[in-house]
Amino acid sequence: MSRLDRGRAAEADGDPSLPGEFVDLQTIYRGFYGNPDGPATAPHVQADVDYAADGNSNPPAGGPHWGSGPCGSDPTAPASSFCGPAPWGIYREPWAAETLVHNMEHAGFVIWYNTSDAVVVDELERLAEQRLNAGQTLVLAPYPGMEADHVAITSWSRIDKFPVEEFEGSRIEAFIDAHLCRFDPEDFCARVPSDTIDTFPLN
Repeated sequence: MSRLDRGRAAEADGDPSLPGEFVDLQTIYRGFYGNPDGPATAPHVQADVDYAADGNSNPPAGGPHWGSGPCGSDPTAPASSFCGPAPWGIYREPWAAETLVHNMEHAGFVIWYNTSDAVVVDELERLAEQRLNAGQTLVLAPYPGMEADHVAITSWSRIDKFPVEEFEGSRIEAFIDAHLCRFDPEDFCARVPSDTIDTFPLN
């Protein structure tokens, strides 16, 4: 099976034994990843995307996204309009969801939070730093478009979202371990340096 076929299979895999909830992108967007002859689940667009109107999760777990060029390191001043993906890392300012969906297309994870609970944010940053230092690809950023006092983690076609009172680091860890490189149709996992993420391709 080709990596593209594996990616499409992972995108469509609603196995309830896997952590998080399945988001059926193929039904939502009436197509599949990389469809050369019709609707697809991951087109690059240069317009705002209304994921809620599409029937996607909140925050989104895939779908159309921005990709006009790689983003700079400052979410408040991206390098180009409609940029994506964002550099892997930990942020205190939000990125546009359309940018971070591109990170998921590149086999990454996004940890989103909407809380002022410093204990939870500190724990999320500690966890994210450990994973980033291990060469794993993720973004941690606030997301004010989500319900207040919630945390979510997404990978392509999967989401686990919960109120902060249910937060446990092990829950995030289990999600990452289960979904690491499951959706990787562009073979980005093979490109991650073993000792750093600074040179990870951004296009």
